Amino acid sequence: MKHPFKKTIVLLNTTDNIKNTLKKGIEFSKQHNTILEVLFVHEEPLFELPDIFRLKRENNSLDKESIKKEITSQLLELSSNEKYAIFVYVDDTLHRLQTIAKEPKETVVITPYQKEITPTLIEETSYAFWVLKEQKDSYNKILLPTDLKEPTMKAINYALHIFDKSKLFLVHDHRYLIDSLMVQADYLNVAPLTSPITIELNEEIKEAHKKEFDNYLKEFSIEGEFIEADAEVDEDLIAYTKENKFDLLFMYRSDEELFSSSVLILRLMEELEVDFFVCF
Repeated sequence: MKHPFKKTIVLLNTTDNIKNTLKKGIEFSKQHNTILEVLFVHEEPLFELPDIFRLKRENNSLDKESIKKEITSQLLELSSNEKYAIFVYVDDTLHRLQTIAKEPKETVVITPYQKEITPTLIEETSYAFWVLKEQKDSYNKILLPTDLKEPTMKAINYALHIFDKSKLFLVHDHRYLIDSLMVQADYLNVAPLTSPITIELNEEIKEAHKKEFDNYLKEFSIEGEFIEADAEVDEDLIAYTKENKFDLLFMYRSDEELFSSSVLILRLMEELEVDFFVCF
């Protein structure tokens, strides 16, 4: 398939794990023939910098040249023949990212998870994000949760293309119609009613979804599971990910749908110690 991205941005907010994050950026950029840029933004109230990256003569302000030299040194060690653009700023990560990445749908951002910053970036932008929590070199098992809506096929294609050496699993956590009515009722303050008609309709929807899910497995020759758990969808997916020891969650975002919203993605990201790839 044609690769969707033209630019890879490695986003750093601290000097921790720089080498591993840069390595992923370099490998991804080479594999998919993209432009690679490195953006370092030090958020003053949030992170401390080692003294070697501070200007002593100017009230301990950020020594941008030292940061650039350190990043350049790491890049040369990892890939000596390539040239990369490096940007170093203080504060306002969201604005800095938007300034250098004008084409969100053609940009993937590779960044370590930062509880104070990552949620804002995902909520406020439409870049693809590869968020690193475990910092694994490779992934054996990747989980793609699906609500079977239109983006499913695109997400499967992306996942198989980007992580072609990993095993992809599909999961659908079936929700009964009554669950959707309860969500609406919470906002409308109207109690949903069950009836034989609703129960029959639920069974028809379930069978249709099961058939559609099985078609995806067959078409892409992947494994998956159609589950019907009793908990909230985030709790189901957290438990399922842990029980099956997945290395990465590949998720697509569509805020028009409850089960692919940024709220769910960020909830999973907060609770699970795995890496995430979020496409839009």
